[in-house]
Amino acid sequence: MKFRAVLFDAAETLFTTRGSVGEIYGSVARKYGSNVSPEAIQAAFREHFRGAGPLSPEEQKQWWKDIVYAVFNDVGMIDNFDHFFDEVYETFRDSQGWILFPETLDVLKELKSRQLKLGVISNFDSRIYTVMESLRIRHFFDAVVLSSETGFSKPDREIFEAALDAIGLPASDILFVGDSLEDDVKAGIQAGLTSVLLDRNGRHADQKHLQRISSLTEVLSLVGM
Repeated sequence: MKFRAVLFDAAETLFTTRGSVGEIYGSVARKYGSNVSPEAIQAAFREHFRGAGPLSPEEQKQWWKDIVYAVFNDVGMIDNFDHFFDEVYETFRDSQGWILFPETLDVLKELKSRQLKLGVISNFDSRIYTVMESLRIRHFFDAVVLSSETGFSKPDREIFEAALDAIGLPASDILFVGDSLEDDVKAGIQAGLTSVLLDRNGRHADQKHLQRISSLTEVLSLVGM
């Protein structure tokens, strides 16, 4: 066997939102009288999320609340923002807000049947545990390493080192799969991992020097028999 473990990014690799973030936020916001378009929310969210800085381990909910407040401060503030935020925050705690990619479950089952260790490295907060439980995939994973728990976020090398410690294997024995060119693949390579870019929509076809896959199913051939 070529590898003894496979590590995955979480959101947009194993699972994705049920609709765009703008659509989900907009749907909840309409209950509070907002008529802002999902496209405007999505654009503002992308901007403020990118500039938010590392997720605070101690104040995860407040970190998100600051981002969402900035988004709606730009696009149109909501009456009773605190109640709105609590509702939308809970929406992303389980399968209300998330759905597995079609092939995820079968791939995880097959990898475990081959006696591979599995892990997650994610810039998610602690809600990932209830998300994974709700999506019925938590039991597949031997380690879940989060920025909100380590104090480091991808692309920091330290979060990858924490994942190696948690999985208990050297980098040479591990395949890492993620959808972000910078935070997953390039950072993973810098940390010594064999890293593969999950490029479902062919956005990075110009990255000829990197190994790309379009579906998690292709991971099965990469790990050997």
